[in-house]
Amino acid sequence: MTEDTVLTTVIAAVREVVPEAEVSADTLLIARKIIDSLSLLSLVSLLEKDLSITIRDAEVLPANFETPLAIRAFLKTKGL
Repeated sequence: MTEDTVLTTVIAAVREVVPEAEVSADTLLIARKIIDSLSLLSLVSLLEKDLSITIRDAEVLPANFETPLAIRAFLKTKGL
């Protein structure tokens, strides 16, 4: 899976969890309150399903989910 494909998947997942949000690669998801704790859990669950990965509770850190680009960088550590 290419980095562009992962980023596209991440942005699509954010839009699915928060349909009203305008999201691009560098959108500040947490700082702009696009995602909160509940939607973050939904996003993690969706990414796990869509990408066939497991994200441990200890990995659900604000730094890993600050922007779609940050999420892509985090997912790279998962082998994507």
